[in-house]
Amino acid sequence: MTALVTHAVALLLVVLPGVAPMAVAPTAGDLTAGDPAGFWLTEEETAVVRIEHCDEGLCGWIHWIDEGGRTVDDLNVDRSLRARPLCGLQILSGFEQNPGNPDEWRGGEVYAADDGRTYSARIRMEATDRMELRGYRGITLLGRSQAWVRVPGDDYPHCRPATDG
Repeated sequence: MTALVTHAVALLLVVLPGVAPMAVAPTAGDLTAGDPAGFWLTEEETAVVRIEHCDEGLCGWIHWIDEGGRTVDDLNVDRSLRARPLCGLQILSGFEQNPGNPDEWRGGEVYAADDGRTYSARIRMEATDRMELRGYRGITLLGRSQAWVRVPGDDYPHCRPATDG
């Protein structure tokens, strides 16, 4: 796994509470192979990302972080953002469904908390319960992929941002 994929996964692990309404995980009967809305366990199993349909396309926030994981965005390239909590951080945005392939969502971005950078990204649904997230610079060939697995949101309690004190 390259640093780019690791970064993308780290970014996907954090969602800011109150940024978006809590989603209800779709049931198997509600899903189509091409719809990534729901809760996704990252490849390294360190975070769960909640993906929803937003005004600007598909969006995703960190819903759950593994105990002992990083809690603040301390590697952000923008020093002014290094104290923000990863919990609840929006890390996916702007994905639009490919009209020629309903199992692919493209034109989006992924924020990788492990290097503090944002990358162009694509989502490819492999099944209703499995997807590939690819982050890249410039062209998809210059990037890394991660396999995510759909999980029941109730199995992963919503994280809470760390507080000082």
